[in-house]
Amino acid sequence: MWNWIRYRPQGCLKFGADSLGWAERERNWCGRLCQRYVLSPLPAGAVKPSPLTDNVPQPSTLAPQVRALTEPEAKHRIGRGALLSEVPRRIAVLLPDTTVRTTVLSLDQVPSRREEREALIRWRLGQEQIFPLNNARVVSQVFGNHGEGVERRYTVLAVAIQESVLRQYESLCESVGLIPSEVGITSLRLVDLWKRVSPGAGWLGRDLLWITLSDRSLTIMVFQQGQVVFYRCKLLGENAVEGLATAGLLNRVLDECRTSLDVCQQQHPSLDIHDAVFCGDGEITSLQAELQEQLQLAVQQFGWNSIKTLGWETRGSQQGMASLAAIAGVS
Repeated sequence: MWNWIRYRPQGCLKFGADSLGWAERERNWCGRLCQRYVLSPLPAGAVKPSPLTDNVPQPSTLAPQVRALTEPEAKHRIGRGALLSEVPRRIAVLLPDTTVRTTVLSLDQVPSRREEREALIRWRLGQEQIFPLNNARVVSQVFGNHGEGVERRYTVLAVAIQESVLRQYESLCESVGLIPSEVGITSLRLVDLWKRVSPGAGWLGRDLLWITLSDRSLTIMVFQQGQVVFYRCKLLGENAVEGLATAGLLNRVLDECRTSLDVCQQQHPSLDIHDAVFCGDGEITSLQAELQEQLQLAVQQFGWNSIKTLGWETRGSQQGMASLAAIAGVS
């Protein structure tokens, strides 16, 4: 079942192009909150993020790795020797941004009832023929407005995923005793986590460029006064696994940021962006300098240092975008 994460499960499995991430939080017998996250590199081609083709070519080969990653640290026996770890567990699943098709809609009114809201959004997508909806699951996230009276408007991030693609991930999880009751996409969950740890609600009063570099792809979002007004996701190729280590990749990211802002500025002339948030692995000093010089943007990095206040322990090699995203799914 695909839902936006409202009542988050205790565990989250993040599927990536190069690694799996797992995070879980639960209370022990004395009520103490215990948190754990792990990261597991994937063999080449084990997961191939795509909105159309097979994403998991050999699920039977990947299943043991998923089971080993998500298995509880300690197995507690219950009943007649049954293992608690053998009881199906309800989890959240995060997919790469490139497995879905996404667009931003602007609405004057948003029905309060979920069924009516989903029907309206699906109808709008069908009218505008942005992408095919046959055999696709459509979900959305509504961003609240900050205007008054006739100026009130809503922006909606609409997401469509093919049922055949979603089923591949669901079946893999179910084969190892995991029930994916909630599914989301990586960048949105990371944005939600960033908003949670950011001081106050200052991001609501300013325009912002968001950059995610993960799963060999680049996702760019633009927020205006707390509302999403632009979304773009683009594959970067094999070399993107190295982060921003190469000059070629750095230049591609800069070009995409510049082009995205130009397009967004044409659609929203009142946009006034001075800040950017980069979420990705590695050193970003060069990116910060170039965005400051070329686009006059002050860049902050959202990463492991940003979530220390949430109590997640530092575990060296376990840190990576996949495990950070998994933490976002349960925080």
